[in-house]
Amino acid sequence: MSNRKVRVGLAQEDTRRGNVLAAMQNVHDDLLTKLGEQILIKPNFFSSSNQLTATHVDAVRGVLDFLVFHDVHPGEVLIAEGGGENESGEAYRNYGYSALENEYDFPVRWLDLHLETDWVQEEVRLADGSVDEVSMPKTVLDHPCTISVAVAKTHDAGVVTLAVKNMIMGSLRQEDRIKIHGYHSHRERTLPHEAAVINANLFRISRYLTPEIAVIDGTVGIQGNGPGGKDTIELGVAVASGDAFAADAVMTRAMGFQPEDVGLLVYAQQFGLGITDLQEIEVIGPPLASVIRSFKPHDTHRLQVQWQNDAIASQLASSI
Repeated sequence: MSNRKVRVGLAQEDTRRGNVLAAMQNVHDDLLTKLGEQILIKPNFFSSSNQLTATHVDAVRGVLDFLVFHDVHPGEVLIAEGGGENESGEAYRNYGYSALENEYDFPVRWLDLHLETDWVQEEVRLADGSVDEVSMPKTVLDHPCTISVAVAKTHDAGVVTLAVKNMIMGSLRQEDRIKIHGYHSHRERTLPHEAAVINANLFRISRYLTPEIAVIDGTVGIQGNGPGGKDTIELGVAVASGDAFAADAVMTRAMGFQPEDVGLLVYAQQFGLGITDLQEIEVIGPPLASVIRSFKPHDTHRLQVQWQNDAIASQLASSI
């Protein structure tokens, strides 16, 4: 058995675009083997009016620059998201993504996941212990190469929201997303019980919607009561990896949090879906300790990290 550690590229450059490109370059051998004729890039369009909470187009440019640098010319690049917007493509247009269509020698096309017509169902557990279903888009499930390009943000139930969660929550049918929290409406949500449920459900769905490549833009992140709002912090780094969970673990630490406080990451390590133990991860780039900057946690952080003490947590974990 190989003792080689999982590798995560870490970069600290002068620009967002440069950060993403450099992070990917630091682990280029790992990433190139995952690329295919078709590539689906999944940004985070949390809002169509607050750019701070959404993936900046320059982060996606960094990904596309990586393809150009390595002479990778895919037949098509899809920019796919089911974001928070009033009309189809609003965030794509507002944030300047349309310009990408004319900047590269390969086709770049927008895909609104809200318009998916072929859904695949998977079970999740609700907070009361009952079983329900969420719908996953077959377009994403069947795609040979998915790249999640996330933003480093704090979260109101899961401590942080990074590459894996971005891939899941922006892909699921919109009306089903609240079920990942364990409820049928936001007004029902109650911590710390919600934290136990959301972590288990995210892990359950991550078995199908984990991206092949994870990129997390931490050039400017959201701290405090994320994932929305305007409380920003300049972290100045980006990470990239062929193990999305490892990328999430490294960025979690760079944000000043501990991966073991995030149930999704604990489950990934425990059940062998990804590596989140920092002792098993090789960071390529500046030393991780040198870039850590403590994000202000969410006001409910103390309750969120009690997920492992919740009575239902072990039951949910054993049912995965």
